[in-house]
Amino acid sequence: MNCYHCGGEMRSQRAKVPGEYAGEKLVVETEATVCTECRYTALRADQIDAYTMKLADQYRARHGLLTSQEVRAIRNRLGMSQDEFAKYLNVGPASVKRWELGKAQDKSSDELMRLKSNLARAEQNVAEILFSQGGEADEFSGWRTFSIAKLGQVALFFLHKAAERRVSLGPLHINKLCWYADAENYRGRGVTITGMRYARLPLGPVFDDYRLVFRELERRGILTQRGADRLGPMQPFRAQEFSPEEVETLETVWNRFKRKLNRIVGESHEEKAWKHTPHAELISFRLVR
Repeated sequence: MNCYHCGGEMRSQRAKVPGEYAGEKLVVETEATVCTECRYTALRADQIDAYTMKLADQYRARHGLLTSQEVRAIRNRLGMSQDEFAKYLNVGPASVKRWELGKAQDKSSDELMRLKSNLARAEQNVAEILFSQGGEADEFSGWRTFSIAKLGQVALFFLHKAAERRVSLGPLHINKLCWYADAENYRGRGVTITGMRYARLPLGPVFDDYRLVFRELERRGILTQRGADRLGPMQPFRAQEFSPEEVETLETVWNRFKRKLNRIVGESHEEKAWKHTPHAELISFRLVR
């Protein structure tokens, strides 16, 4: 094959080839056909697909999107075919094929792939929704909009009380003490303190998404994990964020359990709300009597 410009010999080699993708001018290094004399560069039909994919991937990298290889790697890691991956994402099969062959996905599709293939990112997204919006005030939150800050303060109240008595509290204790505080306040005043939703698990009522909750409390510097079953307070308790009646409720719950923390799980199994809720379902505060 001879050069169209000077008649020199054209050879296949790596070259930097300019191009355009989605209105942006780019330069990619790819296999091309280059004149040995004038350096004129062209692409054969069998080189165009690789060139087009490199343009799309450079555009993706510039905009923080997954590249075609990264999309394929995610699908392979999940052990899915293109059709299975498309169903998992709830998109058309043609979309996955295009993304892997060099068509850049939009930001929403990119975020969807990241969320559904990366546990840490999915949990981060859930946490942002859960802790920023608070959810609805309903029978499962005890007619209170959830506040992660107030839940953290309740946890701090019990952790400081435990420190005064030189005893340790773990996540299990905090789950139960917060449950009793919310249940006691609901029983007496028709509304919980924190708005937390609790699920019915074998060890009694626990925070809904409790792992996320404790990670968020630690991330905010409210408490810290000191071993497998020991939590420590990282901030002072701020009583001014509670009504006098709520503080009274916290004191009542602590005085009830401070000398029998080892029996708190067993006592929670006697709660009507726990007994009458199916396994893993949310507990309705309507059952609290």
